[in-house]
Amino acid sequence: MNCGGESAVTQRQAPTGYGQARLSTTVILVRDSGEGLQVWAQERVSTMRNYPGMTVFPGGGVDQRDLPVGDTSALWTGEPVEDFAVRLGLSPEQTHAVVFAAVRELFEETGTLLAYHADGSTIADVTPYHRDRVDLISHRISLTEMLTGRDLRVCTHGLRPWARWVGGWKDLHWFDTISFVAVAPEGQSPDGDTSEADDAGWFSPQLLLDGWRHGLVRLAIPTWAQLSFLAQFPTTAQALAAADAADLSPVVGDPVDDPRYAEYFNAAWVDRIRPTR
Repeated sequence: MNCGGESAVTQRQAPTGYGQARLSTTVILVRDSGEGLQVWAQERVSTMRNYPGMTVFPGGGVDQRDLPVGDTSALWTGEPVEDFAVRLGLSPEQTHAVVFAAVRELFEETGTLLAYHADGSTIADVTPYHRDRVDLISHRISLTEMLTGRDLRVCTHGLRPWARWVGGWKDLHWFDTISFVAVAPEGQSPDGDTSEADDAGWFSPQLLLDGWRHGLVRLAIPTWAQLSFLAQFPTTAQALAAADAADLSPVVGDPVDDPRYAEYFNAAWVDRIRPTR
């Protein structure tokens, strides 16, 4: 398995996927609660170019820092990258980049670090890695450099492939987005300390869907579809089992003729959120 730091990949283009759409990723962070399964969701600031004001899961585009360069195979544990690539329908290089981007984006946007110590133990306190988070956000380091310097590993067992959507926002950019579901690590608490979101928190999938139906939550079709699927499962264990059996065939564009998404496209949805000034 090859991977490398930012300095080695600055001349390489961001990875692309289906139809040359830019590869991107989202992480559906879940937990069990007294009210059933909950997801971590955030409302994007109105100034974002893509999906402004939308309620989304943490994530973002795969960039050059996430690409594999050099031999640092010890940073990847769990299912071999070649096998994981078959599951995702990507090349091993693309798969490495998507997984590293998922871990990086989740850490940048929520402070949740899906990494493990070299002995396989989990990280219960992310306080010592605050400086790394700042450096990742500012592009001063890559996740590879952080993992190497901290003697940490990425493990595929912590990220379960969930869905794959190809599309864009008003034809500005097209993304090939791989979504993962992950259980919030014990001892870690996500935060909303990101410039990309006005608000963030734990919600039941059904609550977000009900908010959408009443015009109080803005959802893009991939988020709506994933919430609708998650709402069927009362526990994280059941959601993870569903992820292991999920169909990862790409959904391309707006599936207006697919009966699974009829409610979204046929609803007389009225936006009742006050415009941001």
